[in-house]
Amino acid sequence: MSVVNLLTDSTTLILDGRVFNDLAEGDNITIAPVNPSTSRINSIGGGVNINARSDGGVHDLTIRVQLMSEDDVILNSWEKQRPAKIISGSAKQSYNRDGTDGVESWLLEGGSFTTKPTRTSNSTDGNAMMEYVIQFRTASRNL
Repeated sequence: MSVVNLLTDSTTLILDGRVFNDLAEGDNITIAPVNPSTSRINSIGGGVNINARSDGGVHDLTIRVQLMSEDDVILNSWEKQRPAKIISGSAKQSYNRDGTDGVESWLLEGGSFTTKPTRTSNSTDGNAMMEYVIQFRTASRNL
């Protein structure tokens, strides 16, 4: 299980049709798996039983937005919504490989807030930030 770091300077984050613009410059958006994708049962004599986990596609998306920005206001209102708001979206990072431009995209589905936002600061520009974690049922990478 490894964390995916997407640079905010080259990534477009869209959640529920809204483009997020108040991300910290020089920061990362992280997409981290919460659970292993498979489970294993090892037997005596070298046998193994491998099964896909039903919760294997769950990922946490962590973003930091500028304190009191429009993005902070909308995320704060979504986090407080009852019943819980279900969020879908995408994260698309531009890249260049051997002189050819491309886009790596992540499709994010079935998201909700699992933790309260945290106030933090960004070491690059010194701005006060709010960190939000949204857990998605699935986060699939598309090239």
